Amino acid sequence: MDAFVYINKLKLQVEAIKREYQHLINHVQEVKVEKIGTGYLKVMITCKKGEEVLMSILEAFDKLNVNVMQARVSCTHFFRMEAIVDANIDATILSEAILNAIQSPT
Repeated sequence: MDAFVYINKLKLQVEAIKREYQHLINHVQEVKVEKIGTGYLKVMITCKKGEEVLMSILEAFDKLNVNVMQARVSCTHFFRMEAIVDANIDATILSEAILNAIQSPT
């Protein structure tokens, strides 16, 4: 009987961990933009996976006339993108545009 109770407690703990993990996946959203040289910015994005996330980000870059020089994208558990961009734009403006793009993908 003790083993049965212990197994049920473990099952409940696993379910709680799964719910917490799912909650984290659904609410992760981070955009960092930092200047790395004259006219170049490093953009790091982490957010919930979605079908149109990459397209929305690229459209935001296009609207602001930002040229992507190099990019890496990963979609294992989250959507992650790290890019080097050539832009004569303020980092906060670019960050806000990306946040708007990932909050409401087209």
